[in-house]
Amino acid sequence: MKNKKTIIIIALAILTLVITASVYSPSLAATDAGRGGPPNIRGIQANPQGQTVVTALSEQEAAGLAEAIQEEYTAMNTYQAVINALGDVQPFVRIARSEQQHVNALIRVAQRFGVDVPENAGEVAELEWSTLEEACEMGVIFEQVDAALYDDLMLNTTNPMLTRVYTNLQRASLNNHLPAFEACIP
Repeated sequence: MKNKKTIIIIALAILTLVITASVYSPSLAATDAGRGGPPNIRGIQANPQGQTVVTALSEQEAAGLAEAIQEEYTAMNTYQAVINALGDVQPFVRIARSEQQHVNALIRVAQRFGVDVPENAGEVAELEWSTLEEACEMGVIFEQVDAALYDDLMLNTTNPMLTRVYTNLQRASLNNHLPAFEACIP
């Protein structure tokens, strides 16, 4: 009796996996998670009605994307400068890694649309600090400026992929980074 129940449970688990795999493919899962999915060809997509829609970036969107990449480089470099000066202090270690992920997300979009990716010139924000508290205050200012940049960029962005990436990055700044920096200010 016990073996029969075990076999039935295992069979149901396998059946569930097979059904899930056939209904929810990895590329669909990646698309739903905002991590790409099947590549489109330089901004050509099909809309829900099956019509081909060109969604290439305008010159203004491409320039804004390059500006966003530069800003994320600056954030990453600035937070790394704090780590270099003060040691492996939180929240800077975690947020510097996150900024690298932001850069990577923007670079993937740039590559997808054939936009030249700017080099990381090593620029650091011109905000002065000497203690962890001052560095956290600088982080608060920097994340507010970051969020405002995405507000400005989205005013001139019609490409849905770019809008989604900007929205996600802005959300990370406002909901994760900003509160972390505010929490480290006594």
